[in-house]
Amino acid sequence: MSRKVSLSSALAPLGAVAVLAAPAAALAQAQPGAEGASQDDLGEIVVTANRSTDGLVAPSHPITRLDRETVEAGRAVSDTLSGVLAKAVPGLADSSRTITDYGQSLRGRGALLLVDGVPYNTNRDSARNLISVDPANIQRVEVLRGGSALYGSGATGGIISINTRPAGGPFRAETMVTGITSLSHPSSDGLSGRVQQFVSGAAGGFDFAANAGWQHIGAGFDAKGDRRAPEPSQGDLFDSTVWSLGGKLGRRVGDDGYLQGSLSWYQAHQDTDYAADPAPGRLPAGAAIARPLKGLQLADQNQIESKVATLAYRDRDVFGSDVSVLAYYRDLFTRFTPFDARGVATRGRNVDQVFQNTTVAGGRLTIKTPLGQRTALTWGGDVNHEVSDMPLDVFDPAAYDASGGLVFNRLRTLIYMPELTTRTEGAFAQVQHRLTDRIGVEAGVRYDRAKASFDSFTPLSQSQSAAPFVVQGGAIDFDAWTFNAGTTWEPVDGHELYASFSQGFQLPDIGLQLRNAGAGFSIDNSDLQPVKIDSYEAGWRGRFDQVSASFAAFRTTSDFGDVQSFNNGLILLRTAERINGVEATVDYGAAQDVWRFGGTATYLSGHEKGAAAVRSQDMTGYRIPPLKLTAYVTYAPNAVWDVRLQGLHSAGHDYRLNGVASFGRREVKDYTVVDLIGRYRLSARDQLTVGVENLLNSQYLPVYSQLLRGNTNTSRVPANGATLSVSLKRVW
Repeated sequence: MSRKVSLSSALAPLGAVAVLAAPAAALAQAQPGAEGASQDDLGEIVVTANRSTDGLVAPSHPITRLDRETVEAGRAVSDTLSGVLAKAVPGLADSSRTITDYGQSLRGRGALLLVDGVPYNTNRDSARNLISVDPANIQRVEVLRGGSALYGSGATGGIISINTRPAGGPFRAETMVTGITSLSHPSSDGLSGRVQQFVSGAAGGFDFAANAGWQHIGAGFDAKGDRRAPEPSQGDLFDSTVWSLGGKLGRRVGDDGYLQGSLSWYQAHQDTDYAADPAPGRLPAGAAIARPLKGLQLADQNQIESKVATLAYRDRDVFGSDVSVLAYYRDLFTRFTPFDARGVATRGRNVDQVFQNTTVAGGRLTIKTPLGQRTALTWGGDVNHEVSDMPLDVFDPAAYDASGGLVFNRLRTLIYMPELTTRTEGAFAQVQHRLTDRIGVEAGVRYDRAKASFDSFTPLSQSQSAAPFVVQGGAIDFDAWTFNAGTTWEPVDGHELYASFSQGFQLPDIGLQLRNAGAGFSIDNSDLQPVKIDSYEAGWRGRFDQVSASFAAFRTTSDFGDVQSFNNGLILLRTAERINGVEATVDYGAAQDVWRFGGTATYLSGHEKGAAAVRSQDMTGYRIPPLKLTAYVTYAPNAVWDVRLQGLHSAGHDYRLNGVASFGRREVKDYTVVDLIGRYRLSARDQLTVGVENLLNSQYLPVYSQLLRGNTNTSRVPANGATLSVSLKRVW
């Protein structure tokens, strides 16, 4: 029962990528003390957002790079990586201020997250990707903005590529201790803290690195001093403990080779006494904010556990080519917040709690072959094998009701989504050619094929049926060719114009279709074409003495839409989509200047049209964020201390259709958040960093909260009020 779907038209985006290297301007705005990209020496295997980074041709897409110092400073005012990136990366929506990435689109579409080349996205997306990365172990972040199929499925909006801290070099030990407290409600409940240790060096012919981290996350308090409620739709990590461990071991092989293995483990586990008070949810939407309710009795709360192993080899001279090979394995477990789903037929009408198990194994091959002085070929392939399932625990509804939603006594465990196996294979080639000293071109092609399979199962929608329907197991196949092309032109020194066409794609959320299956469901009749996007972009980047700036205008189109939610259930909605947008950055000053300042602007508009619709309509706020502006000013009078003031403004927008609210379609109010970061070098080995998030103690709800992810006021969770962070770092 296998079906072949031709994807030249439907999946055609895997094609390769013409992508980029980043305008310096797009980077400078990130944080004080930004260094450029770190040196790519033989002792460090680096995975970049652009797979063909030869420097032969200037990039035809924008990319934002953040180094370790930038991320470290950003954590002083944003405890999550999603928050750090939202304040630094044009095109990226503001963060939810919770555990989830849901709604944090990149140019209105999804982003592929790679950590040392390992994909963190899964086919049944749990939207907990960025939270699974320990920011303390990040060496650099590259955000490629624009659809790409360079690494396969998932990058319809771009790629977020993270490299962790490298092994080797002179011995280095680093300890950082951080304390965090609410300034709007100083109390023991609001205390948080973290301790991180890192060591690296070389001994006995081996390079090594190891990191360990512990973190306690306390309660959050809004600007009025009220405790923030738990977020019942996607979850949070109030009153949680986080552990992370990692290590790398590398060794040179001959004159040109380097072999490296790595292991990492990350676990976040919540243990709170608070649940979301259901009372605000009974009021009209927007009439109240979420409130916490003490007395929660739940054995297993929000949890994330990620275990990753990699083995990488690079040889810079294999018959004249630079060859890199990566093999990886990832084991992911995530548990969500309980939910009263007695009104949701596809979940079996229970009070339940979903959790997801996923294992991923795969490999990548990248070969860079020079073809003379002006031409280079990058080619290779990938394979990825994923197995996922989603059980759910069912709780006693009588105990739940009698306690007002506080007591969860587990009765049994059922299968919500059956075990689903997804295998993808791809091959690509990318050519770069320098026509003249000022003009470069590049073009690429990629072929992908994918197969998903599952065994027969009885969906939860049939759990209360006298004669339940059994969905027959089966398989579905996809294949696709995708393409890209781009060119750059430097008309005068210091200024570049670029234009590009690229394709990206997203495999359909097959697990979503399976868990929503009803009577009569057949994989052969399901609407499972992948999301293919065509992306068109033109831009400029340049420098005028002390000022660097960039501008990009883009359009993306697709014949099929992404996952949306209706009536407390996720639905794979097949609508044609069109997104237009512009991004701009400006920065003044060099790293050694006393004063530096700059900012970014991002504006998007999006329209969707159903197959039977007469005209298009605006897309939801979870896909198309409001206008986002960022600004910063840095004062560094000497090498001993510096201070940075930064702000983020999210504009208001009415997402309702004809004044009617629905999921992701509500009126969103504007807000502005100002942060302060100060650093003082106590000695050559010691540094003190002080940060105040939300310096003006503004009471506001992030876009995510205003859109009501849970469709009631229980999702209207305000952001933190003024919050103080103090860190002491010691290099031994």
